[in-house]
Amino acid sequence: MPNIASSESLPEQLRAWRKRNKFSQVLAASKLKVSPRTLQNWEQGHRAPQGFALQHLREKIS
Repeated sequence: MPNIASSESLPEQLRAWRKRNKFSQVLAASKLKVSPRTLQNWEQGHRAPQGFALQHLREKIS
């Protein structure tokens, strides 16, 4: 499974994780405990998770 340190960018990893699990953005956001808009921004590369959110994300998608 890909992890944050792999050659894939974070947005690509997020989309791959979501599609692999067949999650909608709304469901994936709920699983990650963020808003759907936040997940959308992360997937589109407009914003990046910081601090605790990044740590939590690493645990969830790896």
